[in-house]
Amino acid sequence: MKIKSSSQADVITTRPRVQLFSNLAYYLYIFSGFLRDLFITITYQNLSMSLIKRVYISLALRYFALSLISLFIPLYLYKEIGYSFEQTILFFIFYSLVLGLFSPLAAKCCEWYGVKHTVLISIPFYLAFLVLLNILPKVKLNLLWLGLLVGISLSFYWIGMNLLFYHSSHHKHRGEESGKRLSASIIASLIGPVVGGLLINLVGFYILFVLSALFLFISALVLFLSKDEHIHYEFSLRSLIDKHHWRHLLYFISHGSYITTSGVIWPLFMFSILGGYFSLGILGSLLSGVGAVLILFVGKYSDHVEKRTIIRWSAIGESISWFVRAFVQTVGQVYAATIFGAMTYGIMVSPLQALDVDSARGRASGYFVTREVFICLGRMSVLIIVLMTNSLSGGLIAHGILNFAALLF
Repeated sequence: MKIKSSSQADVITTRPRVQLFSNLAYYLYIFSGFLRDLFITITYQNLSMSLIKRVYISLALRYFALSLISLFIPLYLYKEIGYSFEQTILFFIFYSLVLGLFSPLAAKCCEWYGVKHTVLISIPFYLAFLVLLNILPKVKLNLLWLGLLVGISLSFYWIGMNLLFYHSSHHKHRGEESGKRLSASIIASLIGPVVGGLLINLVGFYILFVLSALFLFISALVLFLSKDEHIHYEFSLRSLIDKHHWRHLLYFISHGSYITTSGVIWPLFMFSILGGYFSLGILGSLLSGVGAVLILFVGKYSDHVEKRTIIRWSAIGESISWFVRAFVQTVGQVYAATIFGAMTYGIMVSPLQALDVDSARGRASGYFVTREVFICLGRMSVLIIVLMTNSLSGGLIAHGILNFAALLF
């Protein structure tokens, strides 16, 4: 048998790798051209573009940026860096706690500097979080520092963005506008998990963090293509004990539980069955695609019917989907459960969020701070259950039970 020389072997091994990098560079070049054209279009159409449309575009860019990495962060910390399961879960608990604690300060910032500037303030904290994520392979930091940065960033971003959406949306079309908001975000994040999984396999996490940071920064700049109108919001800590805000306490906790279950527990559970980043990315994109279509159509439809009727029927199916996910064992079952869950959530979420935003009328700042605080309690509660039971399935079942709170909205 003829054995190739080492130089020949190096050439043969290098060619596929060079081809992969050249293809990647080509697609990034095409995508950068798309971004350039998008920015020019937004700039020239700025005078006629409404604030709500700029909100859609900003959210879409942000969700694309985060979809590149968010699905993989639990696995990156646990599998790639080597933190224990408990440390990884405690990181998410801690940043949820920080998010809740800093939400009142974020509301005061909206009152002092305006909602767009509050959104902008959130960006450096998230960029610093990405930088620390990137250096973890070389310097194994205490995850509490990362949790502090991402918690502060999310508190300023979501208080600012929720108030901005409340101000720019319209009561009579809030179901449709909530659907467009969610669909724009989901459609933009359709290819994010696939691109993220592909980049991890080809070049590792570094390029992924750089791309995510770039799009995150652009998403904030889009909002400043028009002047930041100062919207006066009064906020005081007394508003946290306003009985009007506590009516939907269980729903807020349930919503927080969904964020953590879908963003942390379910990806870890899926990876244990799928076993690969690219497969996980494809499934994440499939979930987004099915949900986006339903959210868009149901959102528009819900403005013409009783929203609570849609919520009642779909909430039951959504809870069942989480119970089913807790017991899946094969790749086929993972895909089937994911598609079913995407359908039920896609039907439920637009009318639910429309009612949520409508409830802020007259007390917007205090409402959204109270909402964020209890959402954070929901985020933490399901993760604490996972730690206590030492079971990801336990977290999925717990969220399935908490999801019934949507019936009380």
